[in-house]
Amino acid sequence: MRALFSFLVLLSGISCFAQSYSLKIVTTDASNREPLGFVNIQVEGTDVNGTTDLNGEITLEVPGGDIVLLASYLGYEALRKELTINNSQARLILAMDPTAQLLETVEVSSNDASERLERPMMGVERLSIAEIEVLPVALGEVDVFRGLQLLSGVNSAGEASNGLSVRGGTIDQNLVLFDGAPIFTPTHLFGLFSVFTPDAVGSVDLYRANIPSRFGGRVSSVLDVRSRTPRADKFRMQGGIGLVSSNLSIETPVTKDKKLKLLIGGRAGLNDFVFSAIDRLKNTQSRFVDGTAKLRYSANEMNIFTLSGFYSKDFYQIDLLNSFGGIIADQNQNDYFTLNGSAEWLKIFNDKMSLQTRLVTSNHEPKILFPQSDSENVIEYKSQIQYSSVQSTLDYLGSGGHHLSGGLQLIRYDLNPGELNPGGATSVNNIALEDEQAIEASLFAEDEWTVSDKFKLSLGLRFTQFSQLGAGEQRTYSSEEVIDDGTFVSAETFGKGETMQTYSGLEPRLGLSYQLSSKMSLKAAYALNRQYLQNIYNATTPLPSSRWKVSDNNIVPQQAQLFSGGLYLLPGEGKYELSLEGYYRSIDNLLEYKPGADFFLNPAVETDVVQGEGQAYGIELGVKKRRGKLTGEVNYAYARSRNRVNGSTFSTSINGGDWYNGYFDQPHTLNTNLTLDDGKTNRISLNFVVQSNRPYTVPNGFITVDAQPIPIFLERNNDRLPVYHRLDFSWTITNPKMVKKRWVGDWTFTVYNLYGRDNAYNIYYQPREAGGPSEVFGSSPLGSYKLTIFGAPIVSLSYGFKFE
Repeated sequence: MRALFSFLVLLSGISCFAQSYSLKIVTTDASNREPLGFVNIQVEGTDVNGTTDLNGEITLEVPGGDIVLLASYLGYEALRKELTINNSQARLILAMDPTAQLLETVEVSSNDASERLERPMMGVERLSIAEIEVLPVALGEVDVFRGLQLLSGVNSAGEASNGLSVRGGTIDQNLVLFDGAPIFTPTHLFGLFSVFTPDAVGSVDLYRANIPSRFGGRVSSVLDVRSRTPRADKFRMQGGIGLVSSNLSIETPVTKDKKLKLLIGGRAGLNDFVFSAIDRLKNTQSRFVDGTAKLRYSANEMNIFTLSGFYSKDFYQIDLLNSFGGIIADQNQNDYFTLNGSAEWLKIFNDKMSLQTRLVTSNHEPKILFPQSDSENVIEYKSQIQYSSVQSTLDYLGSGGHHLSGGLQLIRYDLNPGELNPGGATSVNNIALEDEQAIEASLFAEDEWTVSDKFKLSLGLRFTQFSQLGAGEQRTYSSEEVIDDGTFVSAETFGKGETMQTYSGLEPRLGLSYQLSSKMSLKAAYALNRQYLQNIYNATTPLPSSRWKVSDNNIVPQQAQLFSGGLYLLPGEGKYELSLEGYYRSIDNLLEYKPGADFFLNPAVETDVVQGEGQAYGIELGVKKRRGKLTGEVNYAYARSRNRVNGSTFSTSINGGDWYNGYFDQPHTLNTNLTLDDGKTNRISLNFVVQSNRPYTVPNGFITVDAQPIPIFLERNNDRLPVYHRLDFSWTITNPKMVKKRWVGDWTFTVYNLYGRDNAYNIYYQPREAGGPSEVFGSSPLGSYKLTIFGAPIVSLSYGFKFE
């Protein structure tokens, strides 16, 4: 009998051991509690394993009793978790801690092959300083924009452009955010590189297809840059010294319990000595500074508070002549700054639900100074744009593969379009344009739905109501098409806070992904966007002082629809990534300027603009290699950007109402970036780019006035600059003996434009100088002159260090 009892007990134990249970696992980022997808999970000592989905979830059949879970993901500390399983409905949250390497540099985790293959989002690129800093750039500066320009469909207006063109869009059609606050002038040093403090950048997300519904207000793309989260448990310092600028950042806990942590970084550049070495630039000056500070307070596991601030200031002087009321200024002096601040509260209710609330303020104030010749008087022109917003987003990990989010946003714009202060000049009038105000209220919702193992959907909807507010004057015209002094009817005055004009509408967003196999997926996307804030300028790229304008009864918001589709492959066990994307974007109410338009201090700016339609379409092909000593990327884009303004009169049409090339119509672009890293001391990178250059306008003829030939321009963008190509080189040397010391340093040698290609930034026409370096335009006395920014190799050397 005792033997039988022992046998039954043994049999019961075996049965219990053999039983399996369903264990639902959710992986999150320990620093912010956000879901962390595509984490590798394994039960130690068994063949039970898998990878979490986009929402960080996976359900495994695990044996009962004591088990050990292993979790791993690139850029995060490997996790080993011991637990006892005795519940068929067991659920576990694994919080992954970022590695020390991730604290020092930011990995391109967004480009993880599995995520790109499975996620139902198209046209999304997440970059980081870690990848950008290996690229050879002008004057050795680590720069976000230079890294983005290596992506398919992302171009600049030239080597001194004030922003980016994404898939043929204009610069002001991109929403550039830093910690949720807009950056209206995102570049330093005549547009050579971006304002973001390199050591403070944490992540860079570029959305160029189905933009998430939490973003709105631009019709081309969203660039969402976030500062690095301070996580160090002890004092850390890093910085660098270079030809153009020097930078320094500090990361440290502030309180003994390490709940309050600080990150502060800054960069400064004084470049006058560089320009003084070039005779034609000897009077050119340039100085800039930018800084980022971030405080993070983890009150407890359920409440995290963050304060961040950003400051950027530029001053540069160009040797040009400008006349105001007969007063001659020998130089233009551009002086502009940006001061932003944001406060965030992350409230975690449970392992499924969280609420993030963010307050944002932004102040951008550009000035142009005109020092009066032979006098100490300075004529000053300035403008200002102030932005403030509150946004609250609820995030919920639902059942059935649904990841839900939604919320609201309220934005207020306060604009000073421009004012002129003559100082002591009696012949120049003091002019101040009327201020503009507007509010933009939005509701948004989104669902990233895992329908099955192969099929995933992203469904988004945004509703926005925009209102122009008083105090102000609303001008009406007898014709909706011909808006000029001749059709002016009346002006109605509105009091402070009164509604002057309202626009509203729904903006649907859709993305889908279907996996044909474990190595191949198809994607498609659709997005509708509206733009209520316009930047008005009549040049290739806007200046910092270019005029911002809210939509009103005469200037209608731009609206764009984007359709895109793509194929993604992961051959060679994920060693390579192949992508093919195609897109088509149509734009209504595209803003253009009339011939001879002058926006400077114009109180009725609507009389100098027209609105038409645009289209952009293209195909992008890319190949990436992410593993091994030799890594890199090659991508090619065929892209077209076309505009049409088909008015019934000469002043309301462009090029006779026919389609013409947009300002960023660059049909062919080939980017190649290769990096050879021995993993010890040396890292060598090459970057080669070749592209069709942008369109420009050539005169259709000339007339002679007082014996002076004057060019006549009847068509716009009727020619194209010569093909652009450039090769860059960089070599980084790290001392292996210093790796384990508290102070680690490296040297970077960079050559930009290695073979000295004389690329054209612009070609302009003026009366031909006898014997001068010009080409005769036909038989006319007009000469064509080429402007080049970097016509020779640019060599730089910089030193970077980290101290802990």
